[in-house]
Amino acid sequence: MALRCKRSFSAYVDGSLRVVRAGQLVEDDDPIVTGREASFESVDAHLAARRPRVEQATAAPGEQRNLTSPPAGSGGDKPRRPRAGRTSK
Repeated sequence: MALRCKRSFSAYVDGSLRVVRAGQLVEDDDPIVTGREASFESVDAHLAARRPRVEQATAAPGEQRNLTSPPAGSGGDKPRRPRAGRTSK
């Protein structure tokens, strides 16, 4: 399984210096991971954290929705003015 490096670092592995950059992918059995597990995350966890969170717009059949009014002063209660250079008919 591939792991993604969370922050760049360098370390000696088997007598040679290795540099691992943030975002770089390495295999989970790579010797650079041993003892540095906190510097890596699974690719699946990284992708899940980047997925946009979208609220479901409609209720599922039989589901009750909790509807609330927007807070006062949020701009939803003010009449809109036409933009400059435009006229309303």
